[in-house]
Amino acid sequence: MKIQSQPFEGYRIAILETRQATELAGLLERRGAVVERCALIGIKPTPNTETVDEWLRRFIEDRRINDLVILTGEALRRLHDRAQSIGVDTELRDRLAEVSLLTRGPKPGRILRQWGLSETTRSETPTTDGVIRTLNARGVRSNAVGIALYGTEPNQPLQDAIEDLGAEPVPVWPYVYTDYNDEYRAKALVERIIAGEVDAIIFSTKRQVDVLIQISQLQGAEQSLRNALSSMAVGAMGPVVEDKLRSLAIHVDAAPDGRYFMRPLTDALARAMSDR
Repeated sequence: MKIQSQPFEGYRIAILETRQATELAGLLERRGAVVERCALIGIKPTPNTETVDEWLRRFIEDRRINDLVILTGEALRRLHDRAQSIGVDTELRDRLAEVSLLTRGPKPGRILRQWGLSETTRSETPTTDGVIRTLNARGVRSNAVGIALYGTEPNQPLQDAIEDLGAEPVPVWPYVYTDYNDEYRAKALVERIIAGEVDAIIFSTKRQVDVLIQISQLQGAEQSLRNALSSMAVGAMGPVVEDKLRSLAIHVDAAPDGRYFMRPLTDALARAMSDR
């Protein structure tokens, strides 16, 4: 289906993105949307920098680690930033060139290419289950496997899968999430959604889903929010976010088909809204 040049003309679309908010807003605004920005979560380096430093030194020096699983591009970027701050960024990039790199989605690969590197394997789907299936299919080359995680989640299923393959998981959490800084704006967004003033919403992480629901609960308006979402177009960045929404009985109208970037997501949303 050909997408009209201004498919969002007259529509107000809420975005909850933090890292790529400007890019996403621009894609929508250039196609006619009025964009409602409300960053529900923030990202900052983990306050426990000593554990990241210890992990970096072990990854660089421990030759038993010949595999690294990278779940997000942000984790890779934050590791490199920390390596720069302690003066081992060159050693980190050299080590990345030596080991087998398994990425969960396309974003880590994009960052690696900026450094003249590339992933060895990308998981068959950008989910933990997809990473585990890929690991089981290809095996591991070493007695220890590095894992670049996100937030504070241990991702125990992934660590267990690595142990089942006979290797030691060596995890690191280079960044953490923070909840919304502007409580007034977050509550106001929920109120506008309930009032029917927002036509569509885009969720790019499952944490955004949790936080929006939590805000509505604080207002005693969770059911009203759910009812309002049922009449809106809902976009989700990939299967992890889709699964989260559907587990809460929130429908998903638009998701990128295999290419998990902002442009394919907005294209999918344009098609969904043209059918409404």
